[in-house]
Amino acid sequence: MYRFERQWVSKLVPANPRLLTTLLVAVAVVNSATLGYDASVMNGLSILPSYTEYFHLNDATTGLNNAAVWMGSILGLAVVQPIPDKFGRKNGILVATIITVIGIVLQAAAQNIAMFVIARMIIGFGTILSNVSAPPLLAELLPPKSRSYVLGIFFSCFYVGGLLSAIINYGSQNIQSTWSWRLPSLLQFIPSLIAIAFLPFIPESPRWLIANNQEEHAVEVLAILSGDDSEDILQHATESMKDIKTIIAREEAAYPKNPWREFISTPANRKRLSILIIFGAMLETMGNFIVSYYLTRILSQAGVTDPNRQNQINVIIQCWSFIIAVIGSFMLDIIGRRIQTLVGTAGMALMLYLLGGLIKAYGDSTDPAKNYGIIAVIFLFQGFYAFSITPMTSLYPTEICQYKLRAAGSVIFRLIDNSLGLAASFSLSFAMSDLGWKFYLMNASWNLVFAVLVYFFFIETKGLQLEEIAVKFGDDLGLDSTGGSSTDIGKANVHVEATAKDI
Repeated sequence: MYRFERQWVSKLVPANPRLLTTLLVAVAVVNSATLGYDASVMNGLSILPSYTEYFHLNDATTGLNNAAVWMGSILGLAVVQPIPDKFGRKNGILVATIITVIGIVLQAAAQNIAMFVIARMIIGFGTILSNVSAPPLLAELLPPKSRSYVLGIFFSCFYVGGLLSAIINYGSQNIQSTWSWRLPSLLQFIPSLIAIAFLPFIPESPRWLIANNQEEHAVEVLAILSGDDSEDILQHATESMKDIKTIIAREEAAYPKNPWREFISTPANRKRLSILIIFGAMLETMGNFIVSYYLTRILSQAGVTDPNRQNQINVIIQCWSFIIAVIGSFMLDIIGRRIQTLVGTAGMALMLYLLGGLIKAYGDSTDPAKNYGIIAVIFLFQGFYAFSITPMTSLYPTEICQYKLRAAGSVIFRLIDNSLGLAASFSLSFAMSDLGWKFYLMNASWNLVFAVLVYFFFIETKGLQLEEIAVKFGDDLGLDSTGGSSTDIGKANVHVEATAKDI
């Protein structure tokens, strides 16, 4: 069987497209699990008396410890965009992982609140760099049929990290020393190291290689992605490379300014910017933040105060969320991005109205049936979020932006997300204490506003190549009759799963 001789792509990268897709799924799982563990570890630590007593936490310092990772992410947003654009998507993941491991070690060794906060800020920096590097790499390597579920799984596996964190916290709660919280902190490094181990087995983005004048390398990557063993494989890959190069050149000609200015330069890009802002705001203000960071407070309001029982519920809710999120990932190309988001947003609003009413009526009850009725509503709320929003988190901001805007778009999306996460970290602890059950009713009404915005602003993208999505926004970057059409670019992303109907 004919195989071209590799000169640029490592021989560790498998030639079998199915195996390569499996590895790309693994990269998505591991990177997402890292993010999930980093975010969820604070929820578990807050349940442990050894953690709260060691730092003598009150509402203000609890908010500061929770907010630190958001502070690091926001500081990182100022500098992370050039890393994946100038040095490559894979190198961006590598640098992100190294930074995260440094923060993890410092967190586990923290002697006071200041050291703990600095460690969480470093982790936040690494987290945001991973968010800006990994999704574009996956999006630029995968065809539409795989892109939706792999990028959906990317953030769905956030719950794998959350589950791992919950299990470790549950197991460490009986350690009679500060290691009951230091051990869960330290073990954050496991998914980070696994992420580094996968990098040699996946190629660099062909679009990044073409944009950075590494065309021969890009041709080899495209040939491997095609799964074609014919003797003219390199010729086909070269033609695909030229098509992508033409599209990127036309993007550069149409949008010559830096990506930050281009987001306000045309109606199409302003629409992209509006969606990024709306969706970024949704992530931390739909009520999911309180489940991720203040589950202990909610359970206490519901009458469940035993730390052991709270840990059990935390483990179960992570399992439930992961299963629902994976189902949601595979439904994106069936239901569609826009309808699935609308259903989830409306469902979350309804559950928050129910949660507020039940806590008002039965929050002080000692009747287990009433208490667990409240917990059931929490599970349903988290199910709606996991089904609709979680799979969209890494997919939608990545695919609505053209190549030049993709990394910058991810930064804008995460800036809104992390800024509101930071604000929520400081304010929600006080709001939940002061408003009680009314807090949930206010949050539910806010979600109805989001439903209206989704209806009027979100664009449906299911089943489309990345370049085809640009057309739906009003961009005109298609090739002329001599170079083919914009849909020909899909052939550059061909994969063993891709058939003519995918392109």
